[in-house]
Amino acid sequence: MITKPPGWPLLTAFSLTALVCLWWASAPYLYVELVLFAFFAGGVLFLVWIIRIIVAAITDSNAVSVHIRQWFVPWMILGGVVLSIMVDAPFYARFALSQPALTVFAETVAKSGQVSHECRYVGLYRVCWSESTPGGGARFSVDDWLIRTSAGFVWSPAGQMPEDDVENLDPLVGPWYRWSGWDEW
Repeated sequence: MITKPPGWPLLTAFSLTALVCLWWASAPYLYVELVLFAFFAGGVLFLVWIIRIIVAAITDSNAVSVHIRQWFVPWMILGGVVLSIMVDAPFYARFALSQPALTVFAETVAKSGQVSHECRYVGLYRVCWSESTPGGGARFSVDDWLIRTSAGFVWSPAGQMPEDDVENLDPLVGPWYRWSGWDEW
């Protein structure tokens, strides 16, 4: 009897879990939910994967050794996700794709001089709060799928930063900064 590696359902679950982790890692700051989701969902999937490979090795060790590369696909997915999150690749890719739309939006917010709580997509980010800042800049928060947070972007061509509830402020490119504040929980 030839034992093959687990089929597409389990690999699909691994891939979807990896995509959710990469999407959440593309936010301005990493969410606690990302770590919890990766630990619990990824942990269950890897436990199932390990049990299946042990059972397969016991029933037909030759078949496992023939398909050894296929058995390590989830570990390659995990390694790719961890490496990309460590170098912040998901965030920089999403930000680079969204930057032209974010710039137009920031200029509009800065000129309006008002606070807005209207939700809209700007580039690949869902923005649900925006305000103009001193020096002709703008600040807005990003709300991702299933998560509402107090993190987002500051666009400040004059270099003046808001000082009220900003805990972290990191420079990105040109007049762009990413910020996070107190989540009030």
